[in-house]
Amino acid sequence: MTRLMICLVIALAVMGCATYTHEPPNLLRVPYLSDLITADGNFDEACYAQHAPLTSFVVAADHVRKPPLTKAWLFWNDQGLVCSFQCADSTPAWAKPDANEREVDGQDRVELFLWNGKPGGPYFCIEAAPAGAIHDYEARFYRKFDDTWSPVGEWMHKAALTPGGYAVEMLIPKSAIEAMGLKVESGSRFKIGLFRADFDTLNGQPTWITWIDHGREPDFHTADSFGAALLMAPSAKR
Repeated sequence: MTRLMICLVIALAVMGCATYTHEPPNLLRVPYLSDLITADGNFDEACYAQHAPLTSFVVAADHVRKPPLTKAWLFWNDQGLVCSFQCADSTPAWAKPDANEREVDGQDRVELFLWNGKPGGPYFCIEAAPAGAIHDYEARFYRKFDDTWSPVGEWMHKAALTPGGYAVEMLIPKSAIEAMGLKVESGSRFKIGLFRADFDTLNGQPTWITWIDHGREPDFHTADSFGAALLMAPSAKR
């Protein structure tokens, strides 16, 4: 290769680095929500039809096995963060809400984890079962749980059984999100985990379903189980 050709290759490489920016591979762009959502589990607001859900869930540590269809939507606005799930499930396993939040552990459920990305945590978890039972807690790496934590302010959630499974809608106010060390504004980035436990029988053996899979035995309380969320500008397309 001549000196001129070498110079051209180097110049093109430099230009490429200057021109292109690479987003993280596990980035979820969260659209701005101009309308209000009622947390009723009905999913009849226009935003659900206007924005395609996240469906790229896999069985943890087993990409050969196909998981039941799981749809997740996230939206944000000046009021806070919306996280909603629709889950296909022919054998939903659930119990009525109980004062003991740990009763959720043996039920079908969806899980939302939020983390500002600082080493050691804390990160914050909300687990919601089909009949409305909730287990919310603060955690630190590794598996140090504080079950006394709940989102500050009046956060709303609704779970509903559907003909093909169950649905969950959660509205977490801005004050609660900011208390977690996250910013609710255009361009804000933070770490997020989206998970599902699929039981055939109450307190049985679950199939663990995840958006981000680290490839090892199912364990979502590790930093590499989180993806990234980016809050999009009001006028931006997802």
